[in-house]
Amino acid sequence: MIWMGLLAATVLLGLLWALRGFGRQGAFISALVTIVALVGSTFVYWRLGAYEMSLSTEALNALPETERAYVIAQAAQDEFLARDRVADQEIINLFQVALDLDPDQVTALGSLGIIAFEASDYPQAVRFWTRMLAQLPPGSEQAKAIETGIARATERAAQESAEKAGLSEAVIELSVSLSQAVPESLKDATVFVFAREVSGTSRPLVAKRLSVRELPTTVRLSNQDALMGGRLHAGLVVEVAARLTVGDAAGTQGDWKGDPIVLSLGRENRAELTLKP
Repeated sequence: MIWMGLLAATVLLGLLWALRGFGRQGAFISALVTIVALVGSTFVYWRLGAYEMSLSTEALNALPETERAYVIAQAAQDEFLARDRVADQEIINLFQVALDLDPDQVTALGSLGIIAFEASDYPQAVRFWTRMLAQLPPGSEQAKAIETGIARATERAAQESAEKAGLSEAVIELSVSLSQAVPESLKDATVFVFAREVSGTSRPLVAKRLSVRELPTTVRLSNQDALMGGRLHAGLVVEVAARLTVGDAAGTQGDWKGDPIVLSLGRENRAELTLKP
């Protein structure tokens, strides 16, 4: 009875969100939250029952991996809902732990899809929801809701791609030099030159690799140097930086660096960087 009350409360919470006045997207996300919560809660109850849901950490670790994944995903989802659908890295990590234990864990897949959608990472949302859909009964109400989510995310991803394609490409001409001669230990060092979006992730959009022996030089960063879907376009605000290292692009102690330069990109852009210890 207690468990069914929790299920009813979960549904009510989803409906309340749908009525909060956030427009069509708010109602859409609220419906998905409710579906994911119901599917996950039903699976947990079916597989574990109320007793296992209150297991200690020691007892939890003794469960088979798939059952442990159910409990962890449900705990993460409860916290996600309690925070009004605000997911920090801790919650995301919990869902990921559940997927590491069980790659088909529906609550984790559904919730991570919602988190990705609300972060406007529509391709990632499609990937998570497609994996979730494969675990649901074909033609069920839950499956239909997830199919709607996949269609909506696919449409949004296509719109974003079209908008980006319509933007003018940008090029950065960057002069790179050394503040002084490098010591013998750095004669064979590598220079990584890159640009990343100021308001985005730390992952570079474009990058080039040079030898320290090529400096001073002027390099041209363009979309031909793009990494994993990165793209330079007019209007984008980027940070341009360079690193001289004997290690990889992540860097090591003792690297030489230049002071990063922030550029609001036009079609043609120029900047200078001086690497120093």
